[in-house]
Amino acid sequence: MKKKASPEEDERGRGPRRIGTVVSQLMSRRGYASVGSDHAMTASIAKCIGPNLAGSITVGKLNRGVLHIYAVDSVVMQELTFQKRQIIKALSKDHPTTKITDIRFKLGTVK
Repeated sequence: MKKKASPEEDERGRGPRRIGTVVSQLMSRRGYASVGSDHAMTASIAKCIGPNLAGSITVGKLNRGVLHIYAVDSVVMQELTFQKRQIIKALSKDHPTTKITDIRFKLGTVK
């Protein structure tokens, strides 16, 4: 015979969850927590490539060690491609916990 769930338990058999747990899961799923790290990575990249190019890029998502960077036009994207190794070294030095292994450059708009 199956045990009847109490009113405090949800359909999966678990009780109520703490609000902090729910909020942290929501923030990580939606990507709200990564906004601060995006600014820190943008600053690290700007230090490496210079202020002229830094205004023409936007840092995207980091997925499985691959960081996506959006460039305003193909000229900026090509220059970033030339400096790719330097950028990866700078990011690895400034953000060792992120474990960036590659960078993909894409055309996009600057926010």
